[in-house]
Amino acid sequence: MHLKTTRYSPSGSPPLGYFDTANHNAMFSNRIGFGPRLGAALLDFVFTILLCTPILLFGAGAGIAAGLGLDSMMGSEEAEAMALIGVSAGMIGSILVCSILALAYTLVEALTGASPGKRVMGMKVAKADGSAGDVSLYLLRWSLKNSGTILNLILPVVSSIASLVFFFGCFGALSEKRQALHDIIAKSAVYKTADITG
Repeated sequence: MHLKTTRYSPSGSPPLGYFDTANHNAMFSNRIGFGPRLGAALLDFVFTILLCTPILLFGAGAGIAAGLGLDSMMGSEEAEAMALIGVSAGMIGSILVCSILALAYTLVEALTGASPGKRVMGMKVAKADGSAGDVSLYLLRWSLKNSGTILNLILPVVSSIASLVFFFGCFGALSEKRQALHDIIAKSAVYKTADITG
């Protein structure tokens, strides 16, 4: 649409296809910009660490305990090798469980429109016009935002490029429209929950 300051017609409505400057600026002013979104992402990072730390400690502890138990029972080089395998298995198991938990954590936003960090800060994903989104919008936005991770399972080289593109695309939230690249493609934006209509 062409943006232009224009006079209203005698009926009080603007000509079709035109926004006045005040309405144009107000359209984007309710959107959440880069700073608060970064804050929500940092909260999500902290919450993920808090979820995973006990699991990693438990896995490492269980592996070490198993290894020490074998070492004391056998007291040989074979026992030391078994102890090392126990520790490794414990850590690998913990990392796998943490990876699944981290994926499940991101799916909260994909299904509800707000990660726990966004919820704490009173924000939610919506359509670009500020109306309420639905699961299909949230899933599309999530798949774009996480395309690097998803593609890593299939095409590692392409996933690195996609990760870089969408990482730098996040800085689009610094613009006047306050939309990251994944928002622009998905036709979404982040708003205060109270500002979402419908």
